[in-house]
Amino acid sequence: MRARSRCRLPFAVALTALVLATPAGALAAAPLSGVSTTTTPSTTTTVTTATASTSTGGGGLSTFAIVAIVLVVLLVFAGIVYTIASDARGHTPSGDSVSGIDRERGTVTPRAERIKRSRARARAARRARRARR
Repeated sequence: MRARSRCRLPFAVALTALVLATPAGALAAAPLSGVSTTTTPSTTTTVTTATASTSTGGGGLSTFAIVAIVLVVLLVFAGIVYTIASDARGHTPSGDSVSGIDRERGTVTPRAERIKRSRARARAARRARRARR
């Protein structure tokens, strides 16, 4: 059991480093590149209209960045599921022992034998009490 926990520590550290490194690289690329500014035209005696040109070029995250983020999220969830499942397996009893409701019912001793045994216990208790007087 200890060998498994020693192997998980480097895996967890590497996974954490990957998760922390990826979003920083994705956010470092011009986060406000898609924001356009419009100016109001100055009006004189003649009315002129100005048209603002907007670029259709991409802003935001690229497809590669989105796919990378999705993969990292899936890896984190997979790591969480693996850790919970392995921990749950570690706390279950080993072997094919059946417990609880699935267990077969034991045989019941006949009533006469149970009464006989109960009376024998009562006699032994009376003898023990007399011996202590």
